[in-house]
Amino acid sequence: MKVDEIMKTDVVYAEVPGTRIDVMEIIRKTNVKAMPVVKKGTKEIVGVISQTDLLLNPDEDQIALLMSRDPIQINPNTSVKELVNLMIEKNLRRLPVTKGKEVVGMVSIADIIKAISRMNIKTPVKELINTNIHVVWEGTPLSAVPIIMRLSNIRAVPCIDDNGTLSGIISDVDFIKQSKIVSEEKSSSISSSSDKEWSWETSDILLITKKKLKLPNKPVREVMTKKVVTINEFTSVSECASRMRKHKIDQIPVLDAKGELIGMMEDQRLATAFQNKI
Repeated sequence: MKVDEIMKTDVVYAEVPGTRIDVMEIIRKTNVKAMPVVKKGTKEIVGVISQTDLLLNPDEDQIALLMSRDPIQINPNTSVKELVNLMIEKNLRRLPVTKGKEVVGMVSIADIIKAISRMNIKTPVKELINTNIHVVWEGTPLSAVPIIMRLSNIRAVPCIDDNGTLSGIISDVDFIKQSKIVSEEKSSSISSSSDKEWSWETSDILLITKKKLKLPNKPVREVMTKKVVTINEFTSVSECASRMRKHKIDQIPVLDAKGELIGMMEDQRLATAFQNKI
């Protein structure tokens, strides 16, 4: 199986020059989480940009400074096995597919999950579960969660109520939907004076305008997804992949027989089950 058999060819692009607002509009309209960046009016790749880049760099506005330059690329004739190995080794979620300098497609972990869902792999996910997870209380201020996620290097976090029971989940997608760009204006006074007693002291005011990403002053419970898709530790690999694909999610909380949260099943972990099946 080759990459060109599973890649998406209807690629959404961001262009340089461009701004944060341009990328946010694309994300909101298309629901894509990342995209290649090309030179304006061409398909020549110069970088990639994701919603995570927007969250981690709230003070930056220009795409050229937000994007990751010189991204790893892959050829459409590359085998899917080599693709999966590369994505796992480099901890990548998606790759631009290129011919020469031009983008011809995109391939992602979601495309691998789609293939797994069709393979009838009956092995339980038990051995693949990530049990070293982070949770947040549903009363936590929304603005604090991106910091928690950045420091923990995670894209989604389960939410618990006062009793420690799973009550929702919140992800980087929710932050993009809730955020807005605001302009903050700061003034700096530059004074000059003469040594003559009769002279007026003059003062020039320098206005500095900065665009920032701002989240509303809300607790997590008002934003989190409350209808959470879950699995248990004995759910099969292919069934887990099917649920991810059906609900368009990349992480699923895992519950034990008592319905208590014991870990998370992430699509990248699930992809490791695919390596020996190709």
